[in-house]
Amino acid sequence: MNLTLDYLKSNRKWLVPNIVVWGNADACDAALLMVEDDSAARVVFSYSRLEGNDQVINFSDLTDAGGNSLPLQIANPVIIIIPRNQIHCFIVGRPSETSFKLAYEPNNASSNSGHGLVDLLIMEIDLP
Repeated sequence: MNLTLDYLKSNRKWLVPNIVVWGNADACDAALLMVEDDSAARVVFSYSRLEGNDQVINFSDLTDAGGNSLPLQIANPVIIIIPRNQIHCFIVGRPSETSFKLAYEPNNASSNSGHGLVDLLIMEIDLP
């Protein structure tokens, strides 16, 4: 038997159709270091989200093509985006066991097509 096929068939996987991607790729995480004007003795460090909108998707909120709800947690998730329109969409950062972030590239979006539309193939990978 083919070892690759055995490996792929042994893991849990879900196909989630028709996800509208509205998260903005212009959003970015920024580490800020600030000092007061009248006092050099105080330094403030903060971590902020600048611009754009985050689209955070929880696995538990998704339903696969067969109508089954996804579990609350997926160990070592791998998400493959299958585009359904011309707008470039991508995963922001690394998916956690409970959620992930999606975004689209607004520079590529025409005014008629709006946001991205994708199908997601979500797989649980067993790591040694």
